[in-house]
Amino acid sequence: MSDLKLTVALTSVNGENMSRHDMLQWVNTMVQGQFKKIEELCSGAAYCQMMEMIFPNCINMKRVKMSAKLEHEYLHNLKLFQSAFNRLKLDKTVPIDRLIKGRFQDNFEFLQWFKKFFDSQAPSLENKMSLANAPVIKPIRPRGFAKEEEALTKPVQAEQEHLEDDDTLKELIGETQTLSLRIESAIENRDLSYRKLLMIENLIMDMISKNQMVDLCERIQTVIVAPMDGQANGEDASSADGADPNEGMY
Repeated sequence: MSDLKLTVALTSVNGENMSRHDMLQWVNTMVQGQFKKIEELCSGAAYCQMMEMIFPNCINMKRVKMSAKLEHEYLHNLKLFQSAFNRLKLDKTVPIDRLIKGRFQDNFEFLQWFKKFFDSQAPSLENKMSLANAPVIKPIRPRGFAKEEEALTKPVQAEQEHLEDDDTLKELIGETQTLSLRIESAIENRDLSYRKLLMIENLIMDMISKNQMVDLCERIQTVIVAPMDGQANGEDASSADGADPNEGMY
């Protein structure tokens, strides 16, 4: 495992530099993909596939969202990718927060690192592939053995699938809770902004009644009561709970 830790520390000075087109072609060749831009690698699916190639069974590929299109799906895949490093006790932190933003520079820099890391494991990968392609001598099994083996493996497979479903359900529940918290926070911010707006309106009306800075107050008042973008002219902008923004002005 110490040899693996050494490979994680690879930098740009100890590997060949390739253009973005060469790097993209390399990824598509390895995973038989159709990526057209470096930024698309932010989905994490290709990294999971290539990690599984050099370290079989380090990632449960059934859980990888191969057609990820949304940020929370990218996050899911990249967390699986990071967990593979953790499982292998490799001291590497995947910059998930930067990668999921889909910016070219962040994704290209990480791809350069991963290419060198992948190449450092190429000898072991070639050995694994040669062993996989070698002819296998099948043992002679007694009659009835296959049926007994199938009967034993079916409950195990069912249990594994059940555990995977539980993990997926937990992730969905976690995502739902996160979204609920964001919605609650947005509602609180909206209500706070609305209360502040009412205070400003009342202050303006008070200043107008006292004949103080009337011109400025009327201009501010015009901006406040103006319809929002996308609303019909003359239609009052209402808050989400149906409150009238002009309340307190008249």
